[in-house]
Amino acid sequence: MLLPLAVLVVLCSHVPMEWDSLLEDLENRFDTERRAGIAAESADLAEAETASVRLVDRLRAAVGRQVHLRTTGGHRVDGRLMSVMEDSVVVDEGEALQALVPVARLAVVHPLPGPAPSHGSRRAGLAAALRSLARQGARVRLLLGVTEVVGRLVRVAADHVDVVTDAEPAGAQRVSVALSAVEAVRSR
Repeated sequence: MLLPLAVLVVLCSHVPMEWDSLLEDLENRFDTERRAGIAAESADLAEAETASVRLVDRLRAAVGRQVHLRTTGGHRVDGRLMSVMEDSVVVDEGEALQALVPVARLAVVHPLPGPAPSHGSRRAGLAAALRSLARQGARVRLLLGVTEVVGRLVRVAADHVDVVTDAEPAGAQRVSVALSAVEAVRSR
């Protein structure tokens, strides 16, 4: 049954319409959903940013500080972090002893601050540092897991280094050491 228009107008005029509270309720719901969306997006962005932080970035932020390093083979390197290259770090262990440690051979590092801003450019790496030591005729101690090689660097190739070992009862020997096996390089 259809009601005449006049009856509908009378009925509607007697039912209070609370447009203000309806609009306010809709606005509150929208704000709540918007805030939840922003919070979820912020959490996703923070997780993505954290996932992009590399160990070398955190090491860069620790330059000048005391650090305690342990290599994958268990060698301890403790001292002041002097510099961080793309693939290695230099630690001043005191008493004129410095250690060059490939980042890939680090097992444990502490303490570390948050990441330093990336400089965007690549800095010299392990091979370049070893070439510099070879030019200086530096005597080094290469720490290799459970063994070590002591002598003077004579050649640094793409993936290995040649060392003339210190004189032994049989005399000095020239040995080649794979760079991937080097856990730390100590020199004075």
